[in-house]
Amino acid sequence: MKHQDEMMALRAFCMGTPQGSVRKIGKSLLANYRWQNVFHEAMWKVLASFRSENPQILRQLLPTDLTRLGFPDVSWEEFFAPHRMAREDVINLMRRMAAMKF
Repeated sequence: MKHQDEMMALRAFCMGTPQGSVRKIGKSLLANYRWQNVFHEAMWKVLASFRSENPQILRQLLPTDLTRLGFPDVSWEEFFAPHRMAREDVINLMRRMAAMKF
């Protein structure tokens, strides 16, 4: 899976979509996905552990947890920038990721 696909999935997980959250289905679809980028995997684990879907709360909590995991210098803007990817497109992306065999 491409770096960009992982990035888009994480971005949608942080920000939701114009049609709403993808957190519940994303947690299910990507539970066994083998992340290609070590940082993306760490971010996924931290995000999946949070109960909140509020992007502002996630934005506040992520840096501390990821710094503890060894990722202190992250450009958070790219994960919390608005996007227009539709909920169904994000879900389909996550399905393709989940179907990948490495």
